[in-house]
Amino acid sequence: MLERADIAEISTDMDYFCELFPPTSHHLLSFSRMSLPNSENASTLESAMQLMIQTFHKYSGNEGDKYTLSRAELKEMLTAELGNYLGNAQDKEAVDKVMGDLDSNNDGEVDFTEFIILVGALTVACNDFFLEYNDKQEKK
Repeated sequence: MLERADIAEISTDMDYFCELFPPTSHHLLSFSRMSLPNSENASTLESAMQLMIQTFHKYSGNEGDKYTLSRAELKEMLTAELGNYLGNAQDKEAVDKVMGDLDSNNDGEVDFTEFIILVGALTVACNDFFLEYNDKQEKK
């Protein structure tokens, strides 16, 4: 499981990245294509970004603030979208732990930035796992 220090480090790195590369009006205009899952001109990474935004908003706002995930919405999203990676997403304690780790401002909800920290941290963990797995396979 991710440690609070890992999440805080990723959050700080993300804030620094956003300071270096603030969105421009061109970027904002590009986001108007978000309703199209596979825009003709979108790169693979841009399509992945669009999919993350669409996935977050698919679950946010079913109850309460439409720009955040409540505990119930987070559980639904974890179960449906990350069930293969987070096998215990049905476990209330596991969901509470993820919510506590992600909810950096302690408002009881997960906003998009906090969601991206989860996705980024899980992606790093998966990459580390596969690198380690490949190293073990090469040594056989």
